[in-house]
Amino acid sequence: MSELQTLKCYLNQLPATIIQLLGLEPPTGNIPGPVQSVVDMYQGIERISVNTIDNFGLFELTYHKPQFMITNSQAMLLLSTKNPYTLGVLHQIMYGGFDYEQNGFHLLRFLNEHGKKSCFVGRKKDIERYDGGTHSVPKETDMATWVESAKVINNFELSWMHYLDFENLHKQQQALKQRTPEDLIEKLILRTDKWILGNYKQLRNNSLMIILGDHGRVKLNLEYSGKIAQWREASVPIAILIKK
Repeated sequence: MSELQTLKCYLNQLPATIIQLLGLEPPTGNIPGPVQSVVDMYQGIERISVNTIDNFGLFELTYHKPQFMITNSQAMLLLSTKNPYTLGVLHQIMYGGFDYEQNGFHLLRFLNEHGKKSCFVGRKKDIERYDGGTHSVPKETDMATWVESAKVINNFELSWMHYLDFENLHKQQQALKQRTPEDLIEKLILRTDKWILGNYKQLRNNSLMIILGDHGRVKLNLEYSGKIAQWREASVPIAILIKK
């Protein structure tokens, strides 16, 4: 991690960045411009695989140290946003901001209309809200999403997988008074890190993997204390970049 390039940018710059990385010109005036240093760093990319992980940010990366991400990260974006939670993050990336279809823009539809295939794998409720009518595959568990990911990561210019098992597992464990949310977050991050390593091994060369972290569906009351609690409170969403 000592050589990891860390960049600060706005979350709503990601759509234009993805578009330009895939060799297209982003629509001018509709959405914020790309993170140019990232575009320069990864020119000639043929496909992008995005793994979105709920309840994952700068704090969790440094505190839990998922091995694959820590070892292989080439660049990390610290994503500034007024809404770091799941739906806020998905909305800003798909629509380029907080508006609905900002000037008619929708990331996946824009890519499809310009000859780039996309596939969104995640929960049905999120797909119905955010796929914009583009190709998507609803899955009800993270395991099912990961199994599907093996089928799509090399067959679409943009594949998007969303890992959010925390929601249902946290509710179940609250009811049973089992496992603290902190323990559950750690377990799921380390599990997903191993899954993403599997994806990385399968990816064809000249691919870019983006691991995108958000603050989850709702704000949690976690039991961290002292400086660790302050550190977690200040944590921001991140995007880790790994080229194959």
